[in-house]
This record gives sequence, structure tokens and C-alpha cells, in this order.
Amino acid sequence: MDVTELEGEAASGLASLVGIGCQSGDTVMGLSAVRRARELAFVFADSAVAEGTLGELYRLRRTGTRVYRVSPLSLITARSGREDVLVVGIKPGSLADGIAKKM
Repeated sequence: MDVTELEGEAASGLASLVGIGCQSGDTVMGLSAVRRARELAFVFADSAVAEGTLGELYRLRRTGTRVYRVSPLSLITARSGREDVLVVGIKPGSLADGIAKKM
């Protein structure tokens, strides 16, 4: 399984956008929320996520979702006040477009 690693500086650069997405509803926090989401542009998973879960997330690539492993994910979620989550999803739209440009 080949999951792209998102390095510290790049991940930190996305934190403010992810925070904005929390307010607008375009960011989904947690594995359960990601599983329930109908369509996602991005999924960011902490390096501590179990291999089976990572495999499940990796399969989302078949539907066009870009999946990244981040160590630690709190680089992205700290500004949102959520350092406890291991998986974050971003819904398609202007937020996802902004994240794509920053990457």
C-alpha cells in the first residue's frame, strides 16, 4: 500500500484552512465521520492509525479521494482545537481547491 506522506511544514500550512472548514462544515473530523461522508476530496490520517484502517482509507482513492498520512495529524488539527482525532476528511468544493493549491 503506497500512501503519500505529508511532511511537517506542508501539513502545518494546511491547519488554518482545515480550521475554516470546521466552521463551514467542509471538514469532517474522526474516522466515523469520514466513513459516513458521501464524497471526500482529501483524507488525512495520523501515522498511528492501524494498518487495517489505513487500508480502508486507501481504498477511497478509487473514488478520487486523495489520501495522505501525516505525522502527527495534530499539525493539521491543533488550530481546530482537536488534537485527539486520527482521521480528517475534506469535502469537495472551494476549501478542497484551496488545500490543493497549498499542496
